[in-house]
Amino acid sequence: MSRSLIACALEAHTTTIVRVKSSGGPSCTVTACRTVGYGLEEMQGTKRKKSMAKIAKVIGAWPGEPLAISISPSSILTLPAWFPADASKEQRVALGKVEAAHFVTNVEKWNWQSMPVDHASSRPEGLEHQVIMFSAAEPARSVISELGQQFGIGMAGLHFEPLVRLTAGSVEPTAVLELEEGYAVFFVSRNGRAEYFRYWPVKHASEREYFAITELGASPVDRVSVTGLAADAATLKRIAAATSRTLQPLGVPQQTSTVEARGCQASTGMVRAVGMAMMALADGYK
Repeated sequence: MSRSLIACALEAHTTTIVRVKSSGGPSCTVTACRTVGYGLEEMQGTKRKKSMAKIAKVIGAWPGEPLAISISPSSILTLPAWFPADASKEQRVALGKVEAAHFVTNVEKWNWQSMPVDHASSRPEGLEHQVIMFSAAEPARSVISELGQQFGIGMAGLHFEPLVRLTAGSVEPTAVLELEEGYAVFFVSRNGRAEYFRYWPVKHASEREYFAITELGASPVDRVSVTGLAADAATLKRIAAATSRTLQPLGVPQQTSTVEARGCQASTGMVRAVGMAMMALADGYK
């Protein structure tokens, strides 16, 4: 049976909204894609009312369809942990709260979620290695609450796991380098699961490049997909020269068609939105 949903990627100054349709299985079709010039920064300032109205208008073009929201904050905190291998999503959230009480102050001002990472050389019996990601609750919490009053939200969370899940069905490892103004990420995933994940906060562009060169230099993967708003051509040229790695833009999987979405560009926001849509479709949305 055919299913469709709306996914939006909330970034610093833009929001990308896609409509994705699936007939089951790993393939899906992007039927519409729209980028609005308002993001998380505008949603907590004087432009909040205008930006929320603009985004709601675009989403409202498909009434009754569920909504999945990808959130890209300016920075996060990460914490490795071990959770029971059979823990449900609700249990992982509860366990994350326990860790949050020891890791951050003013717990109520933070959101958190965990993602399994398979890179541990030895795994204690019955446990699974996780990375817990903490992000500032606002403005994302208020935005989700406001949109939830108008639309049915089936899933919401940070964009990192949806990007990992883009490799569902793959047998070869995929390496991804993400460069943003305030952080850099390098991960390797296979068949929708992370085998390696490293996050690094940065204050200067030189720190991003040092992180990228160090991580890529230590990775056995020769071809690396690159994404992020700070991944400019000059930076990538220097990283490629220093690492002898082949760098290419991160796009959507081959089984994802964008033919129906005229003028759809594989931008950072578009890929994040599609990743969230595919994750919601795979996990079963309400």
